[in-house]
Amino acid sequence: MLFLGGVLLSSCRLQLVVDTAVDEDGSGQIEVAAGLDEDAVDRIGGDLAAVLATDDLVAAGWTVDPPALEDDGYLWVRLRRPFADARQAAAIFADIAGADGPFQDFSVRRKSSFARTEWGFTGRLDFRGGPEAFGDAGLAAELDGEPLGQTVAEIEAQLGEPLSEAIQVRVSVRLPGEVTSNAPVTVDHGGVWQVGFGERSVALEATGEERRTSSLVAVGVSAACAGLLVFAGLWGLVRLVRRHRAT
Repeated sequence: MLFLGGVLLSSCRLQLVVDTAVDEDGSGQIEVAAGLDEDAVDRIGGDLAAVLATDDLVAAGWTVDPPALEDDGYLWVRLRRPFADARQAAAIFADIAGADGPFQDFSVRRKSSFARTEWGFTGRLDFRGGPEAFGDAGLAAELDGEPLGQTVAEIEAQLGEPLSEAIQVRVSVRLPGEVTSNAPVTVDHGGVWQVGFGERSVALEATGEERRTSSLVAVGVSAACAGLLVFAGLWGLVRLVRRHRAT
């Protein structure tokens, strides 16, 4: 799992984002981001970069941007990793999900036929693992068995609100072609799902489709030409028969 308990423990407001962009050839990029509000940043000492351990992520192929304050008032750290095909994307999604994380069964696909190409994205936001899914087994062994060092009740007491309000999870996808999805929010060539942590399990599905008009035109032209040839052949046969009868 990419985001561990240290960030979660300190956060008053935490946004977790997984953004998938698929290109026409089936390759693409996955971006994972965490955003902390001002109070959360203050609680970790005001320096998010100092508490982030990213060497392993960089070694695994992730590009890690330095924490940056963005227009929404959140301090964001963003990680990106490209994939060449659906198999590579699946491996990256598995790294993000972990065993019990909320981002489960994510996959992308591309299927081409003569006149149509279809892209797909599926996944599931599943919070049954609870906030403990952001913890670490080794850390838990040192913290009296609590993966986050505190119980959920203790964390919520510190925050003064339920974790479902403190943690927002967002998944977005962009696909080529004309896109349809079950996302509550639609954007150009994609959709966005956003829920509070632990609110419910959400199935994610989006499909992009592109019909190649040039291929269809080529088929039509070929069919027309074939029809003309058949007609010409039949007409020649009729003329031959008539000539034969005339003699």
